[in-house]
Amino acid sequence: MSGDGVAAPVHDERSRMSLVLHGGQGKTLFVSRDSIRIVQEHLDERRDKAILLRHVTAVEVKKPGAFDGFIQFSFAGGTPHDRASSLTGGAFDAARDENSVTFSDMDAYDLALKIKVHIESWTPAAHDFDTPRPSPTDEIRALKGLVDEGALTPEEFAERKKHLLGL
Repeated sequence: MSGDGVAAPVHDERSRMSLVLHGGQGKTLFVSRDSIRIVQEHLDERRDKAILLRHVTAVEVKKPGAFDGFIQFSFAGGTPHDRASSLTGGAFDAARDENSVTFSDMDAYDLALKIKVHIESWTPAAHDFDTPRPSPTDEIRALKGLVDEGALTPEEFAERKKHLLGL
């Protein structure tokens, strides 16, 4: 889908830092230290859904390829998502799901992986706004966990590690 992309981190007084991912279907994902917001603007309609990170039970990220990639969130009591039997890897289902944002470029995919790491490493201490950002070493460890889970290839890990180390 054309028109989707990635914005730089946005700073505000309440959350100190947010990540913003502009995706397909007019959706934008805003991620702060303790919540996510999915805003969808279509024609004259605007939907705005906010979720506290403590309610997120799973985050799935799919790399774009023949079909759009996506980031999708699951919550306690919600419908589970099973992508294993889907030919498209779930891209069509994700496009219709209000708890997901689709994208087609690798910059958005990289940001979606950062968002996944942020959410999966969230703790109540994240509410302490004086908590420092994770070090590059911590981020590399989190990325290694994604390799161990099969969400990243060793080559993708090496590429992101170089970027974090400034090489």
